[in-house]
Amino acid sequence: MRKNVIRKFARELIAQYPSVAKIQESIAGTRRMGSFETVEHYVSAVAKFVNFLGIPDPEVALKKLQSGEINAGEKVDAFIDYALDGLGRSHATVRSYIMGIKKWLELNSVKVDWAKIELPTATETVETDRAPTKEELKTILIHATSARDRFAVFALSSSGLRIGTLLSLKIGDVDSSSYPDVAVVKVEAQRGRKFGAKRRGSGRFYYTFLTLEAKNALKEYVQKRESAGEQVTSESPLVGDWANKGEHITIEAFEKVWKRILKKAGLDQKTHRYYMLHVHTLRKYFRSNCIGVDVSYRERWMGHKGLYLDESYFRAEESLHIAEYRKAASHLAIYQLPTEEKKLRSQMLIDFAKLQGYEEGQIKRLEDVLARSKDVEEGIAEFRKLKEDINESEKTPTAKGPKHIIAKGEDELLHHLDDGCRLIQTLDTDRFLLEKL
Repeated sequence: MRKNVIRKFARELIAQYPSVAKIQESIAGTRRMGSFETVEHYVSAVAKFVNFLGIPDPEVALKKLQSGEINAGEKVDAFIDYALDGLGRSHATVRSYIMGIKKWLELNSVKVDWAKIELPTATETVETDRAPTKEELKTILIHATSARDRFAVFALSSSGLRIGTLLSLKIGDVDSSSYPDVAVVKVEAQRGRKFGAKRRGSGRFYYTFLTLEAKNALKEYVQKRESAGEQVTSESPLVGDWANKGEHITIEAFEKVWKRILKKAGLDQKTHRYYMLHVHTLRKYFRSNCIGVDVSYRERWMGHKGLYLDESYFRAEESLHIAEYRKAASHLAIYQLPTEEKKLRSQMLIDFAKLQGYEEGQIKRLEDVLARSKDVEEGIAEFRKLKEDINESEKTPTAKGPKHIIAKGEDELLHHLDDGCRLIQTLDTDRFLLEKL
């Protein structure tokens, strides 16, 4: 299990305070299969509650609650109003806070008459979201800066996997060789993965699939990792870190990547506190585009129900799953033709060159280069080479226009954006061209 599944602040609280550590042990301890995401939410709730009490140290706060010096029931009730009105949290969020606080109090022998506490209603809705359209996904893919990010978008939208599940998978969990048009993804029950209802007959596996374009994106991503020097094996993470060191990327880190892509694509609209197109909406895209598919199959692919006791159950009807998934494949596909993506990405580069003031002959040369390239990535490489040639011949268009700067790394990029600069183009994985406004 990866230690960085839980965010740093929660890990530190668990390590420092014994009463908080009990939460992890009770949910995701040695004998438990609970989600580390739940542990993190509960620990965060406890931290908010003790800060509300004005006693940031949970052990000190606990002693006062245990002794009765602080009335636990009254403070929990007051905290609900504070979280709703003072913090502006949704009813559903505050209910989850109370679940975490309740767990902490019960594990540490603090009695509360919960029947006297009125919880927020569960029906109140503040946030609204929706599945992205194909055109929005195309825009997102155009602004994705790496083969890794592009594969993640294709994988989530074509498989229905939860983001946490995708990031926990290994290369060996995907079978790309059995079928020419789809890849098979095996998801095994393990700690930290949401895995449907726990009931008699539930199994330890479920399967879903990747479309051809997602399968091709994975092939391209693996090749990029290998060319960067990573030794990719069946035990390597399916989605790795940006430096290709063979490490898993955390949910928190990928959410930052997703936020940056949305911002670059101009799709970072919020409904209240969250983005309308947050990463989970890719799962909604999958669900709404499983057109013509038997609902029971779709729900199994999403890990909702119908789990298998062992692999033999799936193998016995694998052909039925493949037949059902192929019904939806064309609806799930983001690009209708393999050449459509290359055309869009190439046009983006040409538009950028025109924006920078490239001469007509240079634009024609760029168009020829892009037309000859095998794929988008080769075209981008040729485009960078063309820019270097122009700079060497002192024909750099940026010298004529407004001042431009190159940001190195995401932190520097965000700093310049905050200072009012405008992002023009991603130059490579970790460099960004900006215009000073």
